[in-house]
Amino acid sequence: MAQIAFYQLQSRPVEDVLPPLLQKTYDSGNKAEIIAPEHIHNDLSQYIWTQKPDSWLPHGIVGRDDQHMDKSDCPIWIMADESDQHDADMFRFYVAGQMPSEQMLAHANGRMFIVFDGRNDDSLNAARTSWKSWREDNHDLSYFEQDDQKGWVKKF
Repeated sequence: MAQIAFYQLQSRPVEDVLPPLLQKTYDSGNKAEIIAPEHIHNDLSQYIWTQKPDSWLPHGIVGRDDQHMDKSDCPIWIMADESDQHDADMFRFYVAGQMPSEQMLAHANGRMFIVFDGRNDDSLNAARTSWKSWREDNHDLSYFEQDDQKGWVKKF
Protein backbone atom coordinates (compact mmCIF):
# COMPACT_ATOMS: atom_id res chain seq x y z
CA MET A 1 0.00 0.00 0.00
CA ALA A 2 1.14 3.49 -0.79
CA GLN A 3 1.74 6.09 1.91
CA ILE A 4 0.05 9.30 0.70
CA ALA A 5 -0.15 12.65 2.50
CA PHE A 6 -2.52 15.36 1.29
CA TYR A 7 -1.38 18.95 1.91
CA GLN A 8 -4.17 21.47 1.41
CA LEU A 9 -2.99 24.96 0.54
CA GLN A 10 -5.29 27.55 2.09
CA SER A 11 -3.39 30.69 2.99
CA ARG A 12 0.01 30.28 1.33
CA PRO A 13 0.87 29.28 -2.26
CA VAL A 14 2.93 26.28 -3.34
CA GLU A 15 6.03 28.42 -3.82
CA ASP A 16 6.00 29.23 -0.09
CA VAL A 17 5.34 25.73 1.22
CA LEU A 18 7.22 23.42 -1.15
CA PRO A 19 10.80 24.55 -0.34
CA PRO A 20 10.45 23.88 3.44
CA LEU A 21 8.97 20.44 2.71
CA LEU A 22 11.87 19.72 0.36
CA GLN A 23 14.35 20.95 2.98
CA LYS A 24 12.96 18.44 5.49
CA THR A 25 13.17 15.72 2.86
CA TYR A 26 16.77 16.62 2.03
CA ASP A 27 17.78 16.92 5.70
CA SER A 28 16.39 13.43 6.39
CA GLY A 29 18.59 11.95 3.66
CA ASN A 30 15.75 11.19 1.26
CA LYS A 31 15.48 11.99 -2.43
CA ALA A 32 12.58 13.92 -3.95
CA GLU A 33 10.74 14.14 -7.23
CA ILE A 34 8.45 17.07 -7.88
CA ILE A 35 5.87 16.09 -10.48
CA ALA A 36 4.44 19.25 -12.02
CA PRO A 37 3.28 20.58 -15.39
CA GLU A 38 6.28 21.52 -17.52
CA HIS A 39 5.25 25.16 -17.88
CA ILE A 40 5.94 25.79 -14.16
CA HIS A 41 9.28 23.94 -13.86
CA ASN A 42 11.44 27.07 -14.10
CA ASP A 43 9.26 28.91 -11.58
CA LEU A 44 9.49 26.02 -9.11
CA SER A 45 13.25 25.92 -9.55
CA GLN A 46 13.48 29.66 -8.88
CA TYR A 47 11.33 29.33 -5.72
CA ILE A 48 13.60 26.57 -4.42
CA TRP A 49 16.73 28.70 -5.00
CA THR A 50 15.34 31.90 -3.51
CA GLN A 51 13.06 30.76 -0.66
CA LYS A 52 15.74 31.17 2.01
CA PRO A 53 18.89 33.13 1.19
CA ASP A 54 21.00 31.06 3.58
CA SER A 55 19.87 27.62 2.38
CA TRP A 56 20.89 25.55 -0.58
CA LEU A 57 18.77 22.74 -1.97
CA PRO A 58 20.52 20.96 -4.84
CA HIS A 59 17.99 20.24 -7.54
CA GLY A 60 17.54 19.98 -11.27
CA ILE A 61 14.93 19.89 -14.01
CA VAL A 62 14.59 16.66 -15.99
CA GLY A 63 15.10 17.29 -19.69
CA ARG A 64 17.42 20.21 -19.03
CA ASP A 65 19.86 19.52 -16.23
CA ASP A 66 20.04 15.73 -16.46
CA GLN A 67 21.83 16.09 -19.79
CA HIS A 68 24.85 17.49 -17.93
CA MET A 69 24.94 15.30 -14.82
CA ASP A 70 24.20 11.83 -13.56
CA LYS A 71 20.69 11.80 -12.15
CA SER A 72 21.89 9.95 -9.05
CA ASP A 73 24.15 12.91 -8.17
CA CYS A 74 21.19 15.22 -7.51
CA PRO A 75 18.72 14.52 -4.68
CA ILE A 76 15.79 16.66 -5.95
CA TRP A 77 14.35 16.58 -9.46
CA ILE A 78 11.51 18.55 -11.03
CA MET A 79 9.76 16.58 -13.78
CA ALA A 80 6.57 16.38 -15.81
CA ASP A 81 6.13 12.62 -15.39
CA GLU A 82 6.96 10.46 -12.41
CA SER A 83 9.99 8.23 -12.79
CA ASP A 84 9.87 4.47 -12.68
CA GLN A 85 12.06 4.33 -9.58
CA HIS A 86 10.40 2.63 -6.66
CA ASP A 87 13.00 3.41 -3.99
CA ALA A 88 11.93 3.49 -0.36
CA ASP A 89 13.87 6.74 0.13
CA MET A 90 12.08 8.53 -2.75
CA PHE A 91 9.53 11.14 -1.76
CA ARG A 92 7.23 12.30 -4.56
CA PHE A 93 5.53 15.70 -4.47
CA TYR A 94 2.61 16.09 -6.86
CA VAL A 95 1.70 19.75 -7.42
CA ALA A 96 -0.54 21.87 -9.66
CA GLY A 97 -3.14 19.17 -10.22
CA GLN A 98 -0.79 16.24 -10.81
CA MET A 99 -1.69 12.86 -9.29
CA PRO A 100 0.14 9.53 -9.02
CA SER A 101 -0.47 6.99 -11.76
CA GLU A 102 -2.17 3.68 -10.97
CA GLN A 103 1.17 1.96 -11.63
CA MET A 104 2.89 4.19 -9.09
CA LEU A 105 0.17 3.54 -6.52
CA ALA A 106 0.55 -0.20 -7.03
CA HIS A 107 4.35 -0.32 -6.78
CA ALA A 108 5.54 2.68 -4.75
CA ASN A 109 7.77 2.08 -1.76
CA GLY A 110 8.39 5.72 -0.86
CA ARG A 111 6.04 8.42 0.30
CA MET A 112 3.78 10.58 -1.86
CA PHE A 113 2.60 14.10 -1.14
CA ILE A 114 -0.39 15.63 -2.92
CA VAL A 115 -0.01 19.41 -2.57
CA PHE A 116 -3.26 20.98 -3.77
CA ASP A 117 -4.95 24.37 -3.73
CA GLY A 118 -7.92 24.16 -1.38
CA ARG A 119 -9.22 27.49 -2.71
CA ASN A 120 -9.69 26.03 -6.19
CA ASP A 121 -12.88 23.96 -6.56
CA ASP A 122 -11.43 21.70 -9.27
CA SER A 123 -8.31 20.93 -7.19
CA LEU A 124 -10.36 20.38 -4.05
CA ASN A 125 -12.78 18.03 -5.82
CA ALA A 126 -9.94 16.06 -7.44
CA ALA A 127 -8.26 15.63 -4.04
CA ARG A 128 -11.54 14.50 -2.43
CA THR A 129 -12.20 12.02 -5.22
CA SER A 130 -8.68 10.61 -4.96
CA TRP A 131 -8.91 10.39 -1.16
CA LYS A 132 -12.15 8.37 -1.36
CA SER A 133 -10.81 6.05 -4.03
CA TRP A 134 -7.46 5.47 -2.36
CA ARG A 135 -9.09 4.94 1.05
CA GLU A 136 -11.22 2.18 -0.52
CA ASP A 137 -7.98 0.66 -1.86
CA ASN A 138 -6.57 0.67 1.71
CA HIS A 139 -3.70 3.07 1.07
CA ASP A 140 -2.17 4.74 4.13
CA LEU A 141 -3.62 8.28 3.93
CA SER A 142 -3.06 11.41 5.98
CA TYR A 143 -4.33 14.96 5.59
CA PHE A 144 -2.68 18.24 6.62
CA GLU A 145 -4.00 21.81 6.71
CA GLN A 146 -1.97 25.00 6.99
CA ASP A 147 -1.91 26.76 10.34
CA ASP A 148 -1.36 30.43 11.18
CA GLN A 149 2.34 29.94 12.05
CA LYS A 150 3.43 28.76 8.57
CA GLY A 151 3.21 25.14 9.62
CA TRP A 152 0.92 22.19 9.16
CA VAL A 153 -1.71 20.55 11.36
CA LYS A 154 -2.50 16.87 10.80
CA LYS A 155 -6.29 16.43 10.63
CA PHE A 156 -6.50 12.76 9.60
